[in-house]
Amino acid sequence: MKKLFLVLIVATAFLTSCKCSHKDDNSDNKQTEKSEVTNSESTPKEKSYVKVMSYKDFVKNVWDFETNANEFTFKGNKPCVIDFYATWCGPCKMVAPILEKLAQEYDGKVDFYKVDTDKEQKLAMILKIEYLPTVFFAKDDAQPEKSVGAKDEEYFRTQINKMLSE
Repeated sequence: MKKLFLVLIVATAFLTSCKCSHKDDNSDNKQTEKSEVTNSESTPKEKSYVKVMSYKDFVKNVWDFETNANEFTFKGNKPCVIDFYATWCGPCKMVAPILEKLAQEYDGKVDFYKVDTDKEQKLAMILKIEYLPTVFFAKDDAQPEKSVGAKDEEYFRTQINKMLSE
């Protein structure tokens, strides 16, 4: 009987602490949401130079592999950099601001895109994106080059300049 009573006390204490913790988490979320709203109202969001790309956008602006699966035919009018990422990926979060900076710097010369592989799983599967981040460098009359893993700004700058000079 003492063991049963002890188990009930421990279970009650555990459940009470979980509920309190959950309530505290919710109140923190509400406070965070409130501060995010305040911040977004007081500070206008900066323009992103990296465009979000969907499966359809890829087929339309980069390579229509549905029509011509055997041969890469670039559909864009200027070179492009495509960042395949996931929101949960730590290295992807390190690469994103670098590409944003370069997208602003090369605005008008190179198109920059990003593809969330969790949302565009079909595209990631077709292009055999196995590791994140994966960055494609594509241009007219050349096979796209693929970079896997987080790289520094100098690496990306070198790849972009190489695309522009060829």
